[in-house]
Amino acid sequence: MSKTNKIKSLLALKGIKSIEYTRILGLSRPQALNTKYSRDAFSADDLIRLASLTNTRLSFIDPVTREPLVTFDMGDVKNEKDELDR
Repeated sequence: MSKTNKIKSLLALKGIKSIEYTRILGLSRPQALNTKYSRDAFSADDLIRLASLTNTRLSFIDPVTREPLVTFDMGDVKNEKDELDR
């Protein structure tokens, strides 16, 4: 299953419309999200924001123990201001 299908499925399971995800990503128009969908092009920051929006976690899970090894949250998202300061 593609990233796009997984993202759309998660949004549907959580009852969240794509327009809400568009806003969370800071995109100015829904077509920009459609472009991401068609290219299957989502950054780690996009996925962290998705987890925050859906009240889930983005984690790397150990396949044996099923324990999260690394979990990402909004503190890991690049701040646009920090990027401009570089």
